[in-house]
Amino acid sequence: MHPELGFRETRTSAIVADALEKLGCRVHRNVGKSGVVADLGTGKPMIAIRADMDALPIRETNEAPYISQNPGVMHACGHDAHTAMTLGAATLLAEEKFPGTVRFLFQPSEEAGDNEGISGAPRMIQDGAMAGVDMVIALHVDPATPVGDIRLESGPASGGVDSWFGRVIGKGGHGAHPHETIDPIFISAHVIFALNGIVSRRLHPFSPAVVSVGAIHAGQAENVIPDQVDFAGTLR
Repeated sequence: MHPELGFRETRTSAIVADALEKLGCRVHRNVGKSGVVADLGTGKPMIAIRADMDALPIRETNEAPYISQNPGVMHACGHDAHTAMTLGAATLLAEEKFPGTVRFLFQPSEEAGDNEGISGAPRMIQDGAMAGVDMVIALHVDPATPVGDIRLESGPASGGVDSWFGRVIGKGGHGAHPHETIDPIFISAHVIFALNGIVSRRLHPFSPAVVSVGAIHAGQAENVIPDQVDFAGTLR
């Protein structure tokens, strides 16, 4: 109900850290800026269980009792479920005796990078979150999987993602005289069309890949051709 964007998960991380301390975990706060690391048990092996905590800048329009109370921010990717499940695992494991150590990694900012373009996982690693870890267990919810089912994959289960940003610079002018301009919107339309042909025409049919355009920004008035167009998307 209170989703927070990447590296701003102050309320979420505080709730997580407090809950882990009550379970008897050795808790480290503000790892990778706003992440949480907690250890349960001692010795080797050290198995880590990882969850992400951040939300997305999307307005939630669902009609549910748990709808977001933060306008313009929503857990559209299910990271609240990941956080809850990992806290649930910690609660169960705190009641068990087992050899070795379980480390719980609650990662900030999986969705985006900071002002240096670095996301939460590398920031946590820089702060030593993976020191001594022998293996990591992680998961991701999937709305296409029936409730009660668990899917296991041999090998990669999800695509790695990179963000890309583009800019087309033209020459603006009045919409009544497009012949006197170098229209960046017209050019961008061709660029975006071509980008969507990369997967279908440049890659092998059995090579999984996705190119998506998620944002286009240009102009201020309907009758003025702008000087430039900015657009951005992802590669998976």
